[in-house]
Amino acid sequence: MSYTAYLRAIKNELQRTGRTKKSLRVKTIMEQFGYQRRSQAFVDNFNHALDDLELNTEPIFDLNTPLDTKLAISIKGVTPENKSADSAAILAKLSDTIPVKHDFFYYLFDFVSEQEYERFQVCLDSNQPVGIFLIPQKEDFFSDIVVKILNYELIRKYQYKGSGFIPKASNQKFTTNITADDSDDEKEYSLSDANIYHFYLSTMTSVILGNTALDLLDCEKFDEQFEQISLYANKYNSEQFFIVFHCPSASDIQAQQQEDALGYLVDRVASKIPFTFTLRCKYPNEAAIKHKEEIYAHFRLLLELPYYQMEEDEASLLNYFLELQKAQIFAESQLLMRMKAEHFYTLKWQQESTEYIYLKYFAIKTLENLGYELSQIRCEVELTSRDQETTDDEMSDYEEEYQSEIIQVYVENKVIVEIETLKYQEFQDNNLFLDSIKRIFQKSKVWPNQLETVWLVVPGFEIARNYYQIKKAKEVLEFKLAGYYSDNFQIVVMAPDYENHQLVPVSFDAINYPSFEYGIKKQSLGQTYSLTNRAPEIKLDFSQVKGLKEEKEKLSKLLKLQSKGYQDAISGILFYGLPGCGKTLLANAFANESGRYFFKFSPADIISVWIGQSQKNIRDIFAQAKKKSPSVLFIDELDSIGFNRNEDNAHTDQKATINQLLIELNNLRNSNVIVIAATNYLSGIDSALKRSGRLDWKIPIFPPDKWERIEIFQHYLAKIDFEQIINFEILAEKSVRFTSSDIELVCREVRNAILLEEISSSLTTADIITYIHNLQEGGLTLNEEQVKGFLDECHSLSVKNPKLETLKLEWELE
Repeated sequence: MSYTAYLRAIKNELQRTGRTKKSLRVKTIMEQFGYQRRSQAFVDNFNHALDDLELNTEPIFDLNTPLDTKLAISIKGVTPENKSADSAAILAKLSDTIPVKHDFFYYLFDFVSEQEYERFQVCLDSNQPVGIFLIPQKEDFFSDIVVKILNYELIRKYQYKGSGFIPKASNQKFTTNITADDSDDEKEYSLSDANIYHFYLSTMTSVILGNTALDLLDCEKFDEQFEQISLYANKYNSEQFFIVFHCPSASDIQAQQQEDALGYLVDRVASKIPFTFTLRCKYPNEAAIKHKEEIYAHFRLLLELPYYQMEEDEASLLNYFLELQKAQIFAESQLLMRMKAEHFYTLKWQQESTEYIYLKYFAIKTLENLGYELSQIRCEVELTSRDQETTDDEMSDYEEEYQSEIIQVYVENKVIVEIETLKYQEFQDNNLFLDSIKRIFQKSKVWPNQLETVWLVVPGFEIARNYYQIKKAKEVLEFKLAGYYSDNFQIVVMAPDYENHQLVPVSFDAINYPSFEYGIKKQSLGQTYSLTNRAPEIKLDFSQVKGLKEEKEKLSKLLKLQSKGYQDAISGILFYGLPGCGKTLLANAFANESGRYFFKFSPADIISVWIGQSQKNIRDIFAQAKKKSPSVLFIDELDSIGFNRNEDNAHTDQKATINQLLIELNNLRNSNVIVIAATNYLSGIDSALKRSGRLDWKIPIFPPDKWERIEIFQHYLAKIDFEQIINFEILAEKSVRFTSSDIELVCREVRNAILLEEISSSLTTADIITYIHNLQEGGLTLNEEQVKGFLDECHSLSVKNPKLETLKLEWELE
């Protein structure tokens, strides 16, 4: 190539691009023409060609010019524009920044420590499965928003990566009860490609608070499904995904004293999913939030609409987020149509994602708005250390003698725009922020020495989530690079604004790093906040079970044996007696007295029309009782499932169900589970169930006598806050043949009458007698035939109890 042709190409480039000069090293020029050594002839011929084309160099090229000197080739008569004033104005404009706030989770949930919050924040961006327990204080006003935030971030990450894959909710391939609360239909789900798995409130209520047969069956399904998810998570964890547990409110957990059940569940999940977090809401409802404006600002940055204004002054968090989502989708859909032709012409791209291309467009448009001519703004510019001085000598070991880099958007000697979508580019260090720092350091080798500003463009959702790391990356880069440039050199972190098609500078002044002084703050539901409007319910014990003195004494003996370490003193207990006399209440009180979980089921809950399903339900119920041991499993209406197998109307599946129950009872040894069964008809139960080794203790449950009726009336009426003038002995005499449940019903009707102001002055004995008579006319729980049957059963078992005579007298039976 001749000198003239080479220099003419440079002149044409300067005229086409509007640049005022092109800098080349002397060594580069010599290599272009194949010279290894300089000669006077070479220098003269080069300078003559410069004169012919009306070009000049700064400094003047002569035989003594060092090889590393950069010659600035420019067109004669065209002087560089004085941009110093404009640069100062631009830097002033960039000082008007959007302050980054802490995120939604920081303001709304109570973390054990700053380190726990940072660990949670980092794990949200890991490639590991993350378990999240969401626990409302009272009202759940945030679960929908949490899920939408997680889903939005996952989608944006895939979009910036250029992937066509769209994250979706869990799809597990088996019928399950884990469906939305408002759906009664069973659905078929698949684990494949799911990114957010949900265990909804109905399921979590069963798992944490449940004590019925259906709850236990739900727990067994939960265990099966969580086991599948955890196996999948530990085998295939190349993509981020979340398991969200929508828990009942802390007030309900406290009221039912199930904090231990929750803690046990969290520990069990954490043993399979190490990154498991319990997020307890700080506020009872949305109206109590103290940092709503900060949360709004976080949402705007997250959805990349930092200046968006809503017409509604005080929108709910959910409505605000949904409105931003709609606005973001609309703004992005209009982006291409609003792009001017000259901007489109300036924009260049290759294989990047659409979102990445948008960031380059925003950079071009923002630079133009700041005062740079469009002809000065270039896209996809290749700079090389052959033509630029190295700015980081310490990095030379990593590179060849010359290095070339593509600069996404560039204003010569003024602005470098570096677009960082973090983990959505290829990286080697397995730490996306360290990789970004290293990549920028290496690219800085080709940056010009006169550089004034570097724009570090980061997606808004990354800034809104990873502000600690981005703030630190900015500090490290400034510390390393500021020494190579002028005193005014800046690194500015820029976020996209999809609404106005621009980039906006952000500042991290409002963000302080964690103290890193780890102090364990023991956190329980009760310590997180106080429940002033709702007192926890008092756990049922023997003192609250009125009457049943002999029965409680018998069970107290078992408690004494257990206190001495004899956990397997008996295999089971059978309560038999008349309905409405407190069998369920007594079993529940015994469970609490013995420090056990209480679960109850009746055959109606588990009997299925499908062959074999009833037996499976029994297996699942007993399995859950064992998993949640120590426990009491109360089987009500045992006669409905454990009837005599020799009866003519017993078909094969019913016999199989009884056999399954017998098997489960036999397998309770060393399980720390006590079965208490109850029946109104002892004679109707299969003899195998009554045999020793299964239901050892058979305890008759009697209706209350006169003195017990007094005690029961006093117990229930004491709960009514109203002036009372009552003779309890008269009430006991008037309520002969009443069961404890009948007395409770009378007291409940009295309370309703007071609330309805039907009793307005004070509550008297006569008022209560009126409701006693009403119940006697409407029908009591017991009838004479039932009482006769019970007496016959007691006689056949040789029961010795003074209440037998009392019962005969009250019912006038011989």
